[in-house]
Amino acid sequence: MTRNTVTVLAAAAALCLTCTAPRVAADPGAANACPPYGFLDNINYASNPSMELLGPNGSPTTWFNGMFTPAPSAAQAWYMHSSNAGATVTSELVATNVPGPGGSKMLRFIAGGNEGGIYQRTNLPPIKLMFSAWVKVRRGHIALQAQGGNTGPVSWSTKLGEWEQLRVCTDGTVPTDLLVIYNQAPTGGEFYVDRIEVRKIP
Repeated sequence: MTRNTVTVLAAAAALCLTCTAPRVAADPGAANACPPYGFLDNINYASNPSMELLGPNGSPTTWFNGMFTPAPSAAQAWYMHSSNAGATVTSELVATNVPGPGGSKMLRFIAGGNEGGIYQRTNLPPIKLMFSAWVKVRRGHIALQAQGGNTGPVSWSTKLGEWEQLRVCTDGTVPTDLLVIYNQAPTGGEFYVDRIEVRKIP
């Protein structure tokens, strides 16, 4: 899907996510599927990966068109993203029921339009990495990327009302500086997210 430059939670005058047009029609040659792999170390390079830490504006927190950007989510180190039209977005920390070791919290996100979701900037150069998250989608269609532009692999949600793990692996040729988990349904969406992992792979 081709789109114009996406702004971070504002109209065209606000800060953009990247300098290029964020698209989810990513390069199919950049390792869309993860091959068998091991991790190079035991470090999870995502900040607040289990959504345990509260963001600066508390929970729940809502952004609507005209408010300050970038907008912190209810989870520390994660920011909220909206559509080009500035659709309202809301996030909150709630008790988790994610499979596996997810801590005690997860993030609930409500998107008023497409491109509503969360993102986190990293200091990682283009490297080989695995980026994964567990999501439970109540409505909408969720995409996961290791970069908010039009390069790199994308993982799409396939279920409603059930937990599933979305995962991408990069091959070292595409940027890995922006972790993005967002809804792409134009009518909006609602999803839960927990257990985020960013790991270096060989």
